[in-house]
Amino acid sequence: MAEENVPIDRIDREILGILRSEGRITWRDLGDRVHLAATSTADRVRRLERDGVITGYGARIDAVRVGRGVRAVVDVALGPGDLAAGFEQRLAGRDEVVFAAYVTGAADYLIVVECSDAEGLDNFVRWLRSDEAVARTESHLMLRAVVERN
Repeated sequence: MAEENVPIDRIDREILGILRSEGRITWRDLGDRVHLAATSTADRVRRLERDGVITGYGARIDAVRVGRGVRAVVDVALGPGDLAAGFEQRLAGRDEVVFAAYVTGAADYLIVVECSDAEGLDNFVRWLRSDEAVARTESHLMLRAVVERN
C-alpha cells in the first residue's frame, strides 16, 4: 500500500530547504528566515517529523579529511536468477558503500563508494566481481561534486 502524500505549503518547503543544508539551525533563526515566530516554526518542524516528511538528521562528513579521497559510482548488473537479496545484504556490510540503489536501465544497481585511494577502489571492485550474483560492473571515478544534497 502506497504512503499518502502529506500537504506541504510554501513555508514548509522553505523550512525543508533550509534544514537540508543547515540541520542544526535554531528555531529562532529558522523562524526569522521563513518569517514566523520560533514556536510556530518548531510546531511546523515537529508536524513534518510526525508526518514522516522529515525522517532524520545527520552530519555531512568531508570524505577527504577522514581518509576517503577517492569517490566512485559503480554500476552493477546481476546475473540470471534470484540473487538480489543476498547481494544486497552483502553490499550493506561493506564500509565503502555510502549509497546504493536498485535502478532501471543497463545496470541493476547504482552504488556510490568512498575509498582511501585507487587501490582501495580496485579492491572493492574486485570484491564485487568475485560475488556470485554479479555479472558485470562499470566504474566511474568522481572528479568533483557539482550538486550534493542530503
